[in-house]
Amino acid sequence: MRYWVKTPTIFKRLFPKIVWNFSEKEQKVFLTFDDGPSTNVTDSILTILEQEKVRATFFCIGKNVKKNPELADKILKKGHSIGNHSMTHVNGWRTRKNSYLRNINDASEYINSNLFRPPFGRFNLYSLDQILKKYKLVMWDVLSGDFDEKIEEKAVINNVIKNVANGSIIVFHDNNKSKEKTLSVLIKTIKKLKEKGFSFEAIPFNPVR
Repeated sequence: MRYWVKTPTIFKRLFPKIVWNFSEKEQKVFLTFDDGPSTNVTDSILTILEQEKVRATFFCIGKNVKKNPELADKILKKGHSIGNHSMTHVNGWRTRKNSYLRNINDASEYINSNLFRPPFGRFNLYSLDQILKKYKLVMWDVLSGDFDEKIEEKAVINNVIKNVANGSIIVFHDNNKSKEKTLSVLIKTIKKLKEKGFSFEAIPFNPVR
């Protein structure tokens, strides 16, 4: 499985209107979780975040919010942010423009947020201008690799700790596939980031309806 743990600078230059990271002036990082909300996984993550007094952002799949509305509500009640991750985890590289936009807008019926993150990080290029009129498209600059079945937990932690910087947006997942690894590494990663002097914030969002 090939992926960039640290997002190449050239992508940030090619797409400057996309959010890749936040200000480097303050020692803050932004934990994000993709693909939920998922029973048992999201709840456990919320418990860890509350224990560590950390705020984060959850990019949710519309069909999962429809199935687990109480978990989406809990995310917000605990002081975290929420974002749109499409209705069905659609791949922007393999979907026509109108279908792609429809999938995102369908999710907005369940996820009232102007934050959008494309599944797989693959946005539909032809839809980009239209997406940016309604949403803040949020990518990342550090990918933990918690979804990678071939790497050990220590490597996931190192992926974050060795590549993090002021303003980093860090990706984890709250799906059943990544459950065991994510829950195992999360608290260790948070503690190591705190030891390095980082604080944590949720990404601010606004309603879209």
